[in-house]
Amino acid sequence: MPCFSKMQKQTQPVPGTFLLLASRSPRRSEILKKLSLPFRVISSSYKERRIRGLRPHELVIRHAVSKAKKANSNKKAWILGADTLVFRGKKILGKPKTIVEARKMLALLSGKVHDVYTGLALYHPAQKKLITGFSRTRVQFKKLTSKDIKNYMRQVNPFDKAGAYAIQEGPKIVKKMRGSYSNVIGLPVELLKKMLNKSSPLPKPTGSRLPPATWNR
Repeated sequence: MPCFSKMQKQTQPVPGTFLLLASRSPRRSEILKKLSLPFRVISSSYKERRIRGLRPHELVIRHAVSKAKKANSNKKAWILGADTLVFRGKKILGKPKTIVEARKMLALLSGKVHDVYTGLALYHPAQKKLITGFSRTRVQFKKLTSKDIKNYMRQVNPFDKAGAYAIQEGPKIVKKMRGSYSNVIGLPVELLKKMLNKSSPLPKPTGSRLPPATWNR
């Protein structure tokens, strides 16, 4: 007897059952995966620029909102925009563009305390809903020599990281940290969970929280 198999039609996920991440950061994607949140990565046409007169938390939220609103996306889904910046006094440290700039950033942070701010924006175009928030983490660097900085940069790519460093490599350069570890990575889990609770009908995180930085205990 002939055997017939029925082809199943592939369907697209229903908008509202997944999150749209307006960021190409692999670390943000990794965090969402660990939280077991269904999501898709999309692009945003927003180009970051310096905006004078804003406090740190206002600046990162402004960037996050702009990234979400200028994303190329389905208008019936929630879009997540995020922006992370390092602040040392009144100086703003984004992502370095050159090796020289990266070295200067690390030298500036050497032996000093700085703040890492991440702004988040959940935006739903069709519903015209916007949820925003920010997280701040205080970090103190070890005293770094020129050799320390040179060796560190051989191990870590500084060009896609605010302040030219990765908190995941903390033991090499960080002395102390107070606040959210995932915030310094680029996506504060604690804040995101609170915001997602307000963004029905998005699914809520089911994965475990990120483990704390063992070197900071």
